[in-house]
Amino acid sequence: MARNLLWKDLTSQQLESIRHPHPKKGLTGRDLLAKYNGLTDYQQNRKTAIHLDVYINALQFGEEQKFSDDKLSGLFSIVKTVHHRSIDEALTMERSFLLFKELLLMHSVQRPPYSLGLFTYAEMRKIMEWMLDSYYRHYKLYQYSYTNRITLSATYSSPSDIVELPPELPPLVKALTQAEHDAMLTAEERKREQEAAAAAAAAAEVAEAERQAKLREEYEAAIPDEIKDRVAAALEQELARLQRVMEEQFAAQQADLLAKIAVLESGGTLGGKSGLTPGSSLITPGASVQRPMSSSSQSQAKHAAAAAAVAAAAAASTAAPPS
Repeated sequence: MARNLLWKDLTSQQLESIRHPHPKKGLTGRDLLAKYNGLTDYQQNRKTAIHLDVYINALQFGEEQKFSDDKLSGLFSIVKTVHHRSIDEALTMERSFLLFKELLLMHSVQRPPYSLGLFTYAEMRKIMEWMLDSYYRHYKLYQYSYTNRITLSATYSSPSDIVELPPELPPLVKALTQAEHDAMLTAEERKREQEAAAAAAAAAEVAEAERQAKLREEYEAAIPDEIKDRVAAALEQELARLQRVMEEQFAAQQADLLAKIAVLESGGTLGGKSGLTPGSSLITPGASVQRPMSSSSQSQAKHAAAAAAVAAAAAASTAAPPS
């Protein structure tokens, strides 16, 4: 099938509106042509403006040749296709001209469906001469206008910047003898061994503590609740008994102390000199001296009571601690 470009980009109505734009809408033929081909930014975009100039030159040439609307539309589409393919594919001038001749021949010979006899032989020669004289004469300028600009960035480096310099060595005066070097290595090795031994000992202590804690938990978990209740009751009884004994001892000591104070106040002596002035009193008669238990005494009493309670519970129970 032939690549028929007739009415592809411009219709007869659009060509008529371009020739005679509506005065009330304020648009020129150039504005309408840009609108129909999607080039509305031609006033800001330089490349779009170049596209529009190529299209306007093609229509002006067709009007000068008094082409009908179908021929004008076909010529416009041929020029537009050649121009865009030459720019987008960066075609050389020779390849671009071969493409133009191929499209022009396809619209100049009536051989359906391969070609369409739109232009006569004379018109085909005029179109080809016009393209050579206008478009291809400035083809390199078109290519330059649409080529992206590439900026080269160059930096200068000195050969000394890329040559690797040897490391700076210390002077021989600071060098070590072989014996000093061996002694240093030995000391470092001994230090590493000591650190490793200390780490191993710490790890062993932690492991032993965890093992003892685990055995303690297993032992406590293995004790029946009845034994625990007996131990708690025995411990409570022993603490009460020890508290009574301590109170009796403190009461006896207090009575002895009050008796000695009474003898001193009456003017007597206690196996030696009296350090009190006659008539002075250390304590008011009838007052009691209370001495609370110290924390160490309380702790000792609790430990003793706990040991006695555990011994009593263990003797009463048949359960044995795990090994």
